[in-house]
Amino acid sequence: MGVARHTRALRGLVVAAALVLTGSAPGVGVGAAASARPAPEPVYSPGRDAAADPGLVESDGKYYAFSTGGLGSVASADNVQGPWTSLPDALARRGAWANGTGAVWAPDAVKTSAGWVLYYSARAKGFAGQRCIGTAVSENVAGPYEPAATPLICPILGGEDPVVDRPDQTAGVIDPSPFQASDGRRYLLYKTQKTPGTLRMVGVTDDGLHVSGPPSRELLRHSDSIENPVMVQRGDQYVLFAAANWYDQCRYSTVWLRSDDMWSWTDKEEHVLLDQASTGVCGPGGADLVVGEDTPSRMVLHGWVCGPTDEPCQFEGVVTDPGKRRVMYAAALTWGDDGATPRVGAFLPAAGPPAAAR
Repeated sequence: MGVARHTRALRGLVVAAALVLTGSAPGVGVGAAASARPAPEPVYSPGRDAAADPGLVESDGKYYAFSTGGLGSVASADNVQGPWTSLPDALARRGAWANGTGAVWAPDAVKTSAGWVLYYSARAKGFAGQRCIGTAVSENVAGPYEPAATPLICPILGGEDPVVDRPDQTAGVIDPSPFQASDGRRYLLYKTQKTPGTLRMVGVTDDGLHVSGPPSRELLRHSDSIENPVMVQRGDQYVLFAAANWYDQCRYSTVWLRSDDMWSWTDKEEHVLLDQASTGVCGPGGADLVVGEDTPSRMVLHGWVCGPTDEPCQFEGVVTDPGKRRVMYAAALTWGDDGATPRVGAFLPAAGPPAAAR
């Protein structure tokens, strides 16, 4: 490896050791020592902004990361540490309900009785640039996915969720995230782009393609912004991960809450899992994870880098560098003695040279 990459690899190992030594609950550590910590090494650094909002999926021993961009950016690897290889976009095309402009945001996939189902958000026709959530199906995890002609959740086009199918709901819906409870029932979490933003969840059918049961319910709202929901069940406890604050700033962070009721979150304490002070990453958010029964839990997330290298941006407010882009980091996630307290014990250094962007 070259000198620059060798330096980054050593830095990643130093960060991993520091996180293991200082990672006190609820996150990876805070305070002056944390603010001086060097940033970890990204495991996927495409030449374009194609690593944002990664949705992580494991299938047959391989990992797939679905990200914002194009018709849904996709990359694959044998290990979350990489090397990651860019694949063709996930969607064969947008659903007929979409207006055909703008990139697909925050796609995520899950295996159901219908095959592999991809959830994605795109700009809807007649909705002033706002977004709705659609579904698409494929026999293969990487696609291509054939989209449904009508959206699943859409405030303006008659989506299946009656709560958002109202004339007074003029904000879009984004960041779809599938969740399956231990009893086998399926749900979809998402964000409404109101001010303040809210997180909601609705039941879906076993095939993942239709709304099932009661209308969606609001789970959480944030005084600033809250998005990218991910839910995990740990025994009789539910852990809700989300990204707090604004995505285009370094203060964007990953937070978590815990509840014994999947629908009750408003009175639960919010903990910071990852922020700039504790990681050195500019805006560590958009996280997703794979929790295996017999394998270690793995998390991926994005952060902003500026300039020609993978050095994190350094901005107090909005990141305005014209060369800014988001890269993907990987981390080992543990669950504490109680099995339901998430901690990032270590960021994982990249394995091998990054794959060239398409």
